[in-house]
Amino acid sequence: MTTPNDPPPRTDTQLDTMAAPGPAEEPASGYAAPVDPWAEAEAAANLTNNHVPHPMAPAPAPEPPTALIEGGPAHPLTAAEDAEPEHPSYKKGFWILGGVAATATVALAVTATVLLWPGFPALDYHALDQVRGLTPVAPITSGWADAEVIGDRAYFAGTVETGEAAVTAYNIGSGREVWKNIEAGPAKTWKQMIALPDAVALISDPDYTTSLARLVVLDGTTGVKRWDYSLGSSDTVHFGAGMVLVDDHEHSVLHGLELFSGDEKWQLANPDGSASSTLLGVTTPDDLTGPAGTQGRPFAPEVSDDDQVVQIAADRSARVIDIKNGTAGESRRDVAYPSDKTVAHNGRLFVEESSTDRLLAYDLAGFGTSGEPAVVYTAPKDADVSDLTPCGDNRICIVETIGYAHDKSQVVAFDLETHKEAWRKPAPDVETLVPVGDAVLASTDETNTLFDATGTPQWSDFPGTAARLDAGNVLRFSGTLTPSVGDQFLDGVHPGDKAAQIGPLRDVRGSSCAWNTSVVACVRAEDFVVERFAG
Repeated sequence: MTTPNDPPPRTDTQLDTMAAPGPAEEPASGYAAPVDPWAEAEAAANLTNNHVPHPMAPAPAPEPPTALIEGGPAHPLTAAEDAEPEHPSYKKGFWILGGVAATATVALAVTATVLLWPGFPALDYHALDQVRGLTPVAPITSGWADAEVIGDRAYFAGTVETGEAAVTAYNIGSGREVWKNIEAGPAKTWKQMIALPDAVALISDPDYTTSLARLVVLDGTTGVKRWDYSLGSSDTVHFGAGMVLVDDHEHSVLHGLELFSGDEKWQLANPDGSASSTLLGVTTPDDLTGPAGTQGRPFAPEVSDDDQVVQIAADRSARVIDIKNGTAGESRRDVAYPSDKTVAHNGRLFVEESSTDRLLAYDLAGFGTSGEPAVVYTAPKDADVSDLTPCGDNRICIVETIGYAHDKSQVVAFDLETHKEAWRKPAPDVETLVPVGDAVLASTDETNTLFDATGTPQWSDFPGTAARLDAGNVLRFSGTLTPSVGDQFLDGVHPGDKAAQIGPLRDVRGSSCAWNTSVVACVRAEDFVVERFAG
């Protein structure tokens, strides 16, 4: 066993004797020879929080850095739970080619890769190249550690023996360490770090002696502590448009705090006076085309354009709130319970209505006074919908399981323009859906499958973990990402192309890792590391 000061035990040494093995499985079509792109790779690119806030209770091993940014496939944050982007929005279009001879297959396959993933070509993948190793400001223990990447900035954090969070900021572009300190101060247990434009926030677990957690915001340029805020054990936090929203469950109040100063700009009482409510960030397609964690939480969402949230109260009412000034639209009754599966994206609120088994779509424009919602789908009475995520500008995807037959679960995509089922495919034991453009990544505990816009698997049951880099590229890890120190073998995939071997990422705490489209940043046993895999 280890003491608090020991580095985490290394549990995965299998790569020590591996000579850069290839990926466990190539895409289903093989891609070794020319393919018919319309049958094998008809896909396009664009878009998807902890979905529903959760109480501040100990959580299982997090995804590479879990975050507190709500909305879409990222979720609301609680003080105890897992809680970026310069790509243009892609609008799905149809490409009609006539009179193409069979002898043009090679050229057509190449053309299709460009046309079907516009704006998101294959990244320039190469073997991992260590950019920099960074020494923390003080020795870190085997306790909580995290990394975040936003734009050209990487942040690292670890826990020192006295409980302080040791944070380091690194400029990826210049290759220079910007600052490092322990300004955040101590906590019984730190839980999460969230990178924001010009700031970085840290959240602790509740102190069992006070039932309070800490929210600390550091200046991104200098590292100086901007402000500190006490959170209740079940409070949830949302970031957007230069504001921080704290849903105070004990006092049934929503607080709007200014990100730079922490000053309270407004507050709203919960509409029904109850402590139970859910906040949903309203995401846009641009929010969901950049790097994301393995659960779909965007590492660098465009928080400047996330200026609305939807609040769902215990009395099943819902309202749209302007983040900047706290103005609340008219409440709408009988929308959803806080525990219902919901997501707000691209001007719509989607609700999987537990009492009727219907999937509904509400227009957020004039939400309080608009007409009846569109009925997207009515599930069989014995069916369970276990996930709900956008999978294109005008599509929504779900996981449907009949009874408890998880080995027969299916991923279903619905077209919101035609109001019809677009496709339905088997996905045994799938737990998580993450959009990759108009494709969707379906993951289990141990494997993942990428379905393109037609439902055709680009690969099936790939062992390990996968995550979105952008709307046309996926980063794959050879194993599960855990807090233990070990090795991960990486490859990068642009659907329609052969997987590119990247190589072994050695001696890292996998669950701490974060990435953008060129580097991966991780905490190791005693220090931090940045490695480049593209560009």
